[in-house]
Amino acid sequence: MIKAIIFDLGGVVVDLDFSNFYNRIITQSPLNKPQTPIMLEFFRQSDIYHQGNMTDDEFYQLACDLLQVCMVDQSEFFKAFNSIISDINLDVIKIIKKIRDSKKFKLIALSNVNSSHWDFILKKKWDFLHYFDELILSHEIHLIKPDPKTFEYAIQKAGCKPEQIVFIDDGLNNIRSAKQLGIIAIKYTNTNELIAELKKLKII
Repeated sequence: MIKAIIFDLGGVVVDLDFSNFYNRIITQSPLNKPQTPIMLEFFRQSDIYHQGNMTDDEFYQLACDLLQVCMVDQSEFFKAFNSIISDINLDVIKIIKKIRDSKKFKLIALSNVNSSHWDFILKKKWDFLHYFDELILSHEIHLIKPDPKTFEYAIQKAGCKPEQIVFIDDGLNNIRSAKQLGIIAIKYTNTNELIAELKKLKII
């Protein structure tokens, strides 16, 4: 019997668009579209930021040093960085609301999110955040998906067995990690497929 449903935010509930950040920051780099190893290092370091183990100032300095974008001041950099959060997926939010209104399941959001993006989301005052019973945010718990410890923490917050939890995420590595702990995991690709999977599980 399913007791808890965990939703990823970015790429499922919140739409992401990296193009503006890329156009406003990366293409301005004198490196002229930084090479793949540099970009990989930047995103690897971004994980540290998502874990809450790096301040805003340190993250900006990292971009300055690694991508050589110091011609962009810090406020402009973060404005572009936060533009990655482009919109919300209203169809998925309708599903979450329907689940909440049924009052049968504990609803949890589990997100790899940094402090800058989270502050930006809070300023939007999106109602859907109140649909969740728990918000598990990587920068607050200092853990990121797909680390199994992140899912162990989520299981603890769900207050039930892993096999009583459904986890929805667009990341394949996150899905694999959750499944290894016995969680029922659904890889999000589009709303229609998600609805079909949730109907199979008799959630909606």
